Amino acid sequence: MNKESLADELKKYRCICYYPSSGTDLSDIDYFGSGCKLWSERVEGVQPQESSGKACLQQEPDLYIHTDVNFYQEFSAGSDLEPEDCGMHGSCEVIAFRELPQIEMPNRICDNRDYSGKCFEYKLRVWGSDKTLTLIYCICENESFVANILLTHGINVEYVWSRNWYGTHTYGTWLANILDQTQTRKVYTDWLCIPGKRGEPGNRHVAEKYPELMVPAKVKLVRNEEVRWIDESGHGWVEEFDVRPA
Repeated sequence: MNKESLADELKKYRCICYYPSSGTDLSDIDYFGSGCKLWSERVEGVQPQESSGKACLQQEPDLYIHTDVNFYQEFSAGSDLEPEDCGMHGSCEVIAFRELPQIEMPNRICDNRDYSGKCFEYKLRVWGSDKTLTLIYCICENESFVANILLTHGINVEYVWSRNWYGTHTYGTWLANILDQTQTRKVYTDWLCIPGKRGEPGNRHVAEKYPELMVPAKVKLVRNEEVRWIDESGHGWVEEFDVRPA
């Protein structure tokens, strides 16, 4: 699949949630698919309090895109996907699965391996809903997907989800630089993707190989104080941030 074909596929959907460095985690689908139940509600069955803040989405995602440079075996599992091992706490049924054509040589930082650029599409039903959701896994650098697919082809991403992005080569703080270009409304993340937190790393490899991503940020992330404890991570709670002009 050339990049234009993948971009055309993504443009079929009205609302995208993008999860860079996802690994095998499906916590974004678990959260949105449950109707935005908080961690305690999804995991422990705690009933929400009327006074507690509740997420209010203008649109629910109909396409989830997950990228990572590894996890070929897991991403290609098809009907053997084991949602309970991937952060799902509600039901998750694989309705259909197909392998999409491979993107050639996508990586600029990591080595390109035989499986690099492979893409897999899942059709899912979750949390007892009759709605069918689409999940597309792409085995490539997050930076490559953003630079070569999202930005080059003008694809909007309503929501970004990130959990435990503590990469060997790159760090998620560069995401804030391009959120105006993807017209992203909300980011769901722990502190690892918030610029300026805890001695922010320099992202040298991104600056060298993807200079188009290291532009000055035109937006800031503002935490929604009414919605707390969305998901647990190894680096603090995943919380909701509104994307606002800097």
